[in-house]
Amino acid sequence: MGRANWRAVFNRLALLLLLALAVGAGHAQTEFTNTAFYPDVRSQLLPSPLAENETYILDDPLILGSGVHAPFESWKAFKSSLLELFLPGSPQRALLQYAYRDSSLSYRLETNLLTGWDQRWDPEGVYGLHSLGLRVNSTFNDRFRARGIYWNGKFYGDRSAARHSPLIDGSCSASTNNLFVDNINGELSYDGEHLSAALGRGRFQIGNSLSGSIVLSDQVNEYDYALLEQRVGQFSFSWLHASLVADTLVAGLHPAKYTDIQQLTWQPRPFLDMFYGGTVTYGNRIDLSYLLPTVFIRASGFSNAKVDNRNLYGGINLRPANDLTLYATMLFDELTFKQLLSNWWGNKYAIQIGTSWNPPPLWRSEKPRLGLEFTAVRPWTYTHYANVSMFSHDGRPLGYPKGANLLDVTAELNLPLPWNSRWDSQFSCTWQGSRGNDWRVNYRDEFPSSIVNTAQAYWLEGDLSVTPVWQNTLRIGIMAHQVLLLGHRSQFGSQPSHALFCNWQVFI
Repeated sequence: MGRANWRAVFNRLALLLLLALAVGAGHAQTEFTNTAFYPDVRSQLLPSPLAENETYILDDPLILGSGVHAPFESWKAFKSSLLELFLPGSPQRALLQYAYRDSSLSYRLETNLLTGWDQRWDPEGVYGLHSLGLRVNSTFNDRFRARGIYWNGKFYGDRSAARHSPLIDGSCSASTNNLFVDNINGELSYDGEHLSAALGRGRFQIGNSLSGSIVLSDQVNEYDYALLEQRVGQFSFSWLHASLVADTLVAGLHPAKYTDIQQLTWQPRPFLDMFYGGTVTYGNRIDLSYLLPTVFIRASGFSNAKVDNRNLYGGINLRPANDLTLYATMLFDELTFKQLLSNWWGNKYAIQIGTSWNPPPLWRSEKPRLGLEFTAVRPWTYTHYANVSMFSHDGRPLGYPKGANLLDVTAELNLPLPWNSRWDSQFSCTWQGSRGNDWRVNYRDEFPSSIVNTAQAYWLEGDLSVTPVWQNTLRIGIMAHQVLLLGHRSQFGSQPSHALFCNWQVFI
């Protein structure tokens, strides 16, 4: 890594540390009630700890006691920290810990340095990734939170294979002989009884899902956002405005691109919630009308500019028992009632239904989880004619990650094991037609104005592919400050492929 790259890395690490020291923070946003952005059901199978969505890792800071605690404050502290690094159990120490409390405030801070190595044997080639990062987490008076993580990585081995790595979720930087990737995720947030707000950089999933949300997927690069949620009795209103990266350049620059998401949730009973919302993706300007507190943004979008890309969605979550969740979500990319049940190509919608069950624990640990999900996405869903309004971010789809014109069945098992370990296994089978299955297609190229109102599209139209995929990971967390992950991904069918991967991560 060149001197300029190292300087940029350390500048970002220092900025994260100063942010945490300057601003406190409070309850984790996963504690928000009736929230649209923190679902109960998400996939726990990951190719690396680096791929974990840090937006959803909101543990309280770990502290030893009042005052400052660091490995280098004394010889005794250094020996204790070094010994703990190689011992089993739960972590008690960190790179920097600070706690202060008096009659009016309570402040806690934890800072961790992390480094690791990822090794992958993919069908395209063999390569590795060395990463180095810093995580900070602070809380202030149980209402405010400042947290952030930044890591930078350098690839070794087959560079052409590394460019297609699942460890790259957006853009990467390259020099003559090197390939780099970095990531930053963080937020400043407030969580009150009736109001929650946050400014940050992250990624969200809307709706319970195992294979990927049909409304808003978090299998993308992080984006800058403003978030607001208001709760009054049985109702809550959720709003998210995000700054996206356009997929093509205009005059050598990325044009401005944004998405606005609004959702209304009704929880008539503790075990039942129903929601309705909308998304609009637009570009080239900030539109204040999309910032208004109304979920009818599709109507406002038509009144402003038809080039904007609007979706509507709704769903229901039912918890008939403490350890059982049933969910259903539906998205409409187009909504023409008179043709809703026809085969008109503009009937672009997606349906996702699933269940998640937590059986009794096998050991003295958290409960296992078994999930089953079915997804159906009509042809041409998520497509648009204006590139700046594509439902995407930094070259990745914000909609269903597997595309459109498909049927998918996914099952996942998450089994906690002794000694802070876990086995995650997922099997999926996807039936997909080749026509209208890619969000990057301009539908005006396929449906000119002479047939746009009459053209037909059929389920699984085009060449049909059947793709079974089986994935397994074993996370071994015996050591207090070290994690080892082993895994494989096997794809069967007409184009079989197999990948092996492992990760070793150390944090202090």
